[in-house]
Amino acid sequence: MSFKFDANNLIKGLAEREIKTRAALGLYADTVAKKMETHAKSNKPWVDRTGRAKQSLNSSWKWVGDVARVELSHGVHYGIYLELCNEKKYAIIKPTIDIISPQAIRGLNKILK
Repeated sequence: MSFKFDANNLIKGLAEREIKTRAALGLYADTVAKKMETHAKSNKPWVDRTGRAKQSLNSSWKWVGDVARVELSHGVHYGIYLELCNEKKYAIIKPTIDIISPQAIRGLNKILK
């Protein structure tokens, strides 16, 4: 009695699954990034004088190895002061991450199920 197993189909199937999963994760990371940017712009705690700080809030995502990394940042030189000075009264980056990241994790759990 002999047993013959051809792993080619299994390997091909796993590779296809990995490609589809990466594509889905990339699409989801893009959605989360846009949601973070929208939230930050809509909920900024400072009063706009020129609108530059609000307009320059931007988000993006990228692959870092096997990790999809979502980023939110200021595009003005004084963004660091909004985030860290005045007892963080005008901060929006960390508060946005604190609000959106639990939602993102719940959504990720749904994708991976």
